[in-house]
Amino acid sequence: MALGLLASASVLFYVGSADAFNALAYGGRVMGVAFVTAALVEAVATLAVCDYWGKRVLRYSGAAVLVGVGIVTVTNLMFLFTQIQGRSYTPFLWLWITLVLWAAWAFWLLTRQKAWQGVPHPKGVALSVVVSGVVGIASLAYSQMYVPYSAPVRISFGVSFGDPTASADGASLHVPAHIEFRNMGSVRIYVVGTMWKVNGWPTKFTEKGVSEDTWKSDALGYNRALKHVDYFYSRMLGTGKFAGPGDRLDPGVDLSQDFVVDVPLRTGLGRVEIDATASFIRADRGKLGNSYGDSVAPSWDLASGKHLVDAPSRVARSGDDFYRYHSKIYHSSEMLNLTHAVDYATTWWVFPKWQEGVDFAEGDTDPDLVPSISRDPEGVELLSDSEQEPYGMTTHSRWAERSLDELLKAAKK
Repeated sequence: MALGLLASASVLFYVGSADAFNALAYGGRVMGVAFVTAALVEAVATLAVCDYWGKRVLRYSGAAVLVGVGIVTVTNLMFLFTQIQGRSYTPFLWLWITLVLWAAWAFWLLTRQKAWQGVPHPKGVALSVVVSGVVGIASLAYSQMYVPYSAPVRISFGVSFGDPTASADGASLHVPAHIEFRNMGSVRIYVVGTMWKVNGWPTKFTEKGVSEDTWKSDALGYNRALKHVDYFYSRMLGTGKFAGPGDRLDPGVDLSQDFVVDVPLRTGLGRVEIDATASFIRADRGKLGNSYGDSVAPSWDLASGKHLVDAPSRVARSGDDFYRYHSKIYHSSEMLNLTHAVDYATTWWVFPKWQEGVDFAEGDTDPDLVPSISRDPEGVELLSDSEQEPYGMTTHSRWAERSLDELLKAAKK
């Protein structure tokens, strides 16, 4: 019996000491302190076992053992239910099942021996154990379910054009752009990946209007359809990141960025478009590995430029170049790390090659950001939305567009 109590106490002390200092949410740290306290009570119960099955010098050693077994039951049922709720397998599942079965056997044995005899108000003691269990379950629900979901993430995110100026030779416009990316809420976030890109679109005004197939296709693919403007294949004018992969954005922190893009004036461009994408996770639900920011891996040889490896088919076509960031993603508490499978965060910056059917010009590209959380280390197996949801991963996109005539007019002011 002492072995079961000692095993449970060891697990509780390990989980509790880790969560008391390192859990990502305040409620998780409270649960950590509760687990450490429960581990100490189980340690006392382990010592009481020696007395109860020995000389019984201590009057309440049987009750102490009974309380310890009760704590084993409550805590390991919590671990087991959390594992079932996560719908994932870890080897610790067998430990929770074993300890729950052991607790049932221990209760049966202690009941046969009437271990509560000699204890004043035994019903009160039993009630206290039940109340402790209810409080523990309520604390678990509060720390793991309510707290990480109650406070909304408030990110101020947008793109805008600045005032352009003409180049000295009159061949191009220097167009300033601004990306606002600021944490306006109370929840810290971790940046999974960001991308900005500026595309130039050759356009043509048509008084008759574009065909029905064209404007329907534009409405479906670009979320806008202009009846009298015909768009042709785009050209990339610039791309980059406005926040580093793995950056932590605390409440009030501003990672906004300004940059300047040169727009050629003699290439037939009619519209200039800025696109920005940001993907992040809530810091009270998960944490990226410390290696994430240094894990960049390009698909091409840096010396020769030769393409070396393909991305998964869901990310890019064969032959498309990319670079990626990748690391393990940690749950918000050690309890969840033991009861949930290991997941990995991967973000791909993809540079598609031209082929028939794409909407960019031959010899050009249109970069794309593809963030994901997967179960396998290589990022091939994508988790479902419900499996990714506990991390609070969110991807937002913003865009703005100006006509070249509008930019030229602003440059002449």
